[in-house]
Amino acid sequence: MAFKLSKKVNNAIYGYGAAVVIIGALMKITYFSPSWAPGIANTMLTIGLVIEALIFAYSAIDPSLQKEDYEWEKVYPELAGGQGSAKGIKSPQVLMSEKIDDMFKKAKLDETVVKDLAQSIKDFDASAKAGAKSAADLAKINQEFANNANELTKQMAALSSNLETLNGVYGGVLNAMNRK
Repeated sequence: MAFKLSKKVNNAIYGYGAAVVIIGALMKITYFSPSWAPGIANTMLTIGLVIEALIFAYSAIDPSLQKEDYEWEKVYPELAGGQGSAKGIKSPQVLMSEKIDDMFKKAKLDETVVKDLAQSIKDFDASAKAGAKSAADLAKINQEFANNANELTKQMAALSSNLETLNGVYGGVLNAMNRK
């Protein structure tokens, strides 16, 4: 008489066992120990690990948990020592190549269209690089203009100051001439 659990029960025990292990490990890592149960972290970790160990041992001998054995030779004849194209079975690479060829035919793409597309991409790349270069040149010109504008502002301030000084001198000369 073999002891056998359903898949649902197995999954529930796995889940609860793992949850107890995780909570116990978290309590150990964070040094959490509630006042009502000071050693509960060790206990939870131990119980969870024992449950997991029992489930692993049970799953090793439970025939219902055995995986299906797939016949890979049907998909990959090379595994059985045969040729990939034998018996009318086409390899995935051949099938993919045929599908791509069919897509090109339906889209009416031939070698010249693909070459023209490649050339267009190269031209676009060159144009983008030239645009970036001209944008960099424009940024440089703008910087020079801003620097020149700043210099002009300084020179205008100096000129204004000089004119005020000159006006003061001329005002003094005119006052002196009017006193005579």
